[in-house]
Amino acid sequence: MLKVRDEEDGRSLLGQQLASQVGRGEGGEPGGVSERAREVVRGGEDLAELLWRHIGQVAGAELVPRVVEFFGSAFLRGTTVFGLVELVNGLGIGVFDDGRAELGSFGLRNLFRAARAGGDGVAFRHVAYQELLAAEYLRSPLRRQAAAAIAHPRLTEQVREFLYRRSQAAGVAGPGTGMANDCVVPAGVYPVGPSHHLMLRQIGRPVRVDRFPVTVGRYKRFLGAVSERGPGEWDHPAMPAGFTHQPWQDRLRVPSYYQDAAYEQYPAIAVNWWSAYAFARFESKRLPTSLEWEAAARGFAGRLFPWGDDVDLSVVNCADSWSDHPLITYEAWREELDRGRLREALPGPVGAHPGNVSPFGVREMAGNVWEWTATVLEDLNEAVICGGSFRQPLPGGAGLVQGGLPVAGREQRGRVPLRRGCVTWWAADRMFPSLR
Repeated sequence: MLKVRDEEDGRSLLGQQLASQVGRGEGGEPGGVSERAREVVRGGEDLAELLWRHIGQVAGAELVPRVVEFFGSAFLRGTTVFGLVELVNGLGIGVFDDGRAELGSFGLRNLFRAARAGGDGVAFRHVAYQELLAAEYLRSPLRRQAAAAIAHPRLTEQVREFLYRRSQAAGVAGPGTGMANDCVVPAGVYPVGPSHHLMLRQIGRPVRVDRFPVTVGRYKRFLGAVSERGPGEWDHPAMPAGFTHQPWQDRLRVPSYYQDAAYEQYPAIAVNWWSAYAFARFESKRLPTSLEWEAAARGFAGRLFPWGDDVDLSVVNCADSWSDHPLITYEAWREELDRGRLREALPGPVGAHPGNVSPFGVREMAGNVWEWTATVLEDLNEAVICGGSFRQPLPGGAGLVQGGLPVAGREQRGRVPLRRGCVTWWAADRMFPSLR
């Protein structure tokens, strides 16, 4: 079986084979390799484009929507082998030449191979074809809703990548594509979770998320209000006795972090979960859940990083950017840490990286500082944190964009920041806080 990426230099044998097939006429008849196909292979262009063009050539524009509906949804249900009767029921008898339901008459046969002894079942020549159709199926909000109703939809990392690539190719403006600049996360179904355990999860109502992390200046205004009025109206009812909302001074590498005006636009750090909760209430907001946070960071296409699928150390404050080279493994990061090469690493201003922006316009969701969320594991007294930090390598921080599952004790003050608040968006012109 050909893999999506086989060669040491990153080229794909499947891609080269497809380029040859795409260069033939519709249905894959011999006719030579097109110059466009050669350019695709030479330039390492998106495999999704090659696959999609080949499917279009074989199926024809009129049949493609039915192909997406039938085979895309089938993949999500875990079906990859199809009997002839299933093909007739799903695509219609017209997909067979002369109305004969035989493999040799199957109009899409150039995309398929026999999958059962006796020739009564077929499967795609390469699973990547059906993964692309599943991704195309998921581009529709209504289809994502239907897929989310499947008990355990089959979502692979290749499906997620194709979903992102197809969404980019189609343009990210328009309903259901997840590109906006108002920091409102629409209601809908989102792909979430790490690459080995991707899921589809529903957000029931639109949520407006703060554009930037909570800054030192904003937090100091909260501390001023607490000093004047006391914290009672904002505190969580279960907050343990003896806690204050003052940052933990001993954990600040810059002792004057909260006093020096130069840090007013830096993220508020060294506070615990209880303080994050109270601050959000102070601003008539609430902490986002880990699901809301991840949806805000990744969008409907489930991108790897807030800005897309490609690594860009110029737009993120992380250990790799301080080291000037990628820290791919835990051992490499640990070596940098042990040798003191990250001793200068610090949080940066919340607006320092304009390119670190999510599909909904939310900034700095990868790197710089960890973020508290409202998702709490009560039995462990821990809360989910997201985003990564200036001391973490990008793969680790970005992986947390995908998963939202790391936790920290709610009393932890370290350098876990307050992070941003959010409000549930109930109407187009008004916001009502949802304080939970």
